[in-house]
Amino acid sequence: MTTKLFDQIEVLGQIALDDAPSTPGSEKALRLAADAIRFIETSGQADDFEDYVQGLDANAPPLAIARFDTRDEAEAWLKAQKRPPDSARILIGDRYFIVRHSRAKGWSHLGPLDSLEYYLADMVNDGPKPSGLSFDSKAEAETWLHQQPTPPQQVVVLIAGALFLAAYHHRIDYRVLYPLPPPTPPASDVLEAPRDDGSDAS
Repeated sequence: MTTKLFDQIEVLGQIALDDAPSTPGSEKALRLAADAIRFIETSGQADDFEDYVQGLDANAPPLAIARFDTRDEAEAWLKAQKRPPDSARILIGDRYFIVRHSRAKGWSHLGPLDSLEYYLADMVNDGPKPSGLSFDSKAEAETWLHQQPTPPQQVVVLIAGALFLAAYHHRIDYRVLYPLPPPTPPASDVLEAPRDDGSDAS
């Protein structure tokens, strides 16, 4: 099901007319949202936006616009950009970095992000159950993953007894196996350590 971007502009306009937002700045925020949708549509990014929305629905890995094997490669790419994409995410190896750019000051740099750690923790605690797919080695699992014509955006598999997330970064056509961390125990399962009130002191 598509988002039909211009239909969403209509919805925003109806909200502005019917609901008459009373919160300061609401009207301006609605206009800005409509302008953002028009920009996506008229700049030819409607399909990319559709993929992004579908990725959110599918619990896909956080969006990355590019991937590099080394930081040097990423830095060279960044320097070559006439208009660096401020706040965009990229992968260096399998680690997320954010592109920071100040048009006014003319500087750009890359900073590490914890996006992957949070994503994998969410997948363990609230994500899909193990798929039942099991492999004896990571190499065997990678062969399976790369043979998929259209891989799932994420699926939990077992490799030599350990849980991994087979993930697909659709924007950059990158397939990867992430080892999953242990699940976070519920707050009620975490026992409070006994306090030493000094009552046994002599």
